[in-house]
Amino acid sequence: MKHITIKNKVRTQSHFRRIKHGLILGLLCCQSAIAADFKLAGPACPAGGNGPRVVRLSDEIPGDCNDVNQVQNLIFQIGQTGTLIIDKTCHLNAGIRIPSRFTLKGTGIGSSGILAFSHDGIAISVCQEQPRSYVTIADLDMYGPYSSGDRVSAPHSTGIALANLNIVYLNNIRVSNFFTGVSGTNSYSVFINGSNISTNEQDNIRIGYASNSWRIRDGLVSQAKRWGINVLGPGDSTPVDAGDPVLWDTSNDLLIDGVRMESNGMGGIRTNAHSTRIINTRLEFNGHAMGAPLFQGVLLDESALNARLLTNYFSGNCIQNLGIQTEMAHNIDALNCQPVKIDDFKPN
Repeated sequence: MKHITIKNKVRTQSHFRRIKHGLILGLLCCQSAIAADFKLAGPACPAGGNGPRVVRLSDEIPGDCNDVNQVQNLIFQIGQTGTLIIDKTCHLNAGIRIPSRFTLKGTGIGSSGILAFSHDGIAISVCQEQPRSYVTIADLDMYGPYSSGDRVSAPHSTGIALANLNIVYLNNIRVSNFFTGVSGTNSYSVFINGSNISTNEQDNIRIGYASNSWRIRDGLVSQAKRWGINVLGPGDSTPVDAGDPVLWDTSNDLLIDGVRMESNGMGGIRTNAHSTRIINTRLEFNGHAMGAPLFQGVLLDESALNARLLTNYFSGNCIQNLGIQTEMAHNIDALNCQPVKIDDFKPN
């Protein structure tokens, strides 16, 4: 069997192939459903409605929207295959959960459909009851606790947290002022289209282990304090069991296409995973927090395998290539970063 050496580590080819296969088993949520009258948003998500239903928030909550239990219970009442249209501003002090086959949408970026969260935790997550798939969040503005302008410490705040899911659409949304904008683990086929995921305190988008075939297209990812897009690999986090007898410590098949990446503190894109493709993307003034001359647009970290960078535009940004079997072609104004120690870029 062929072995590949990564500095002082030796890995077999099977190590790099093992995440190409597997089933999404996820976590089972076995807690009992809440009472039928939906007075409290309990720990498990009830079945809710039994058919397609489109509801406007203002029709059900005509006054101020500041009671998270009202919003949560309305979502549960609508249930799977339903749609809730956020057509007013809601100020919420806790997170909400949406079921599978559910659409949560606003009235367009920059319009009246806004969810503003003030707590230090996850803003939107998805119920773990089956089928854990076909979720859409669209045309919605989301703001986290760091939007208050005060000195805030909310290191657990996450705009959208995806776990154990398959087929998720995040279309034309804004996610800003959280610690992490969008995060995912053990989630396949996540499509982020035409969205503005910017100005988050740590990473704008953080892709964890066993999260294959994500597609990030035609949006803006800017002004994170750390990384615009951070793709974890071996040694970055705790491995997860995604139905494979071997715990997974990476993901594969990420496509970043046509994204404007600007002014992210440590860099535009960091990947430590397998088969990341970055194409047709603009990288400008990323890495400014590192100081000159290391304005890195892209960091291919030590375990990044088979990355491809094609036809990207670099404006004052460089490429730090520490990966394995990287191929690059037809990039415009791309420079090679000055070599630095890898420990400078670990995602602490």
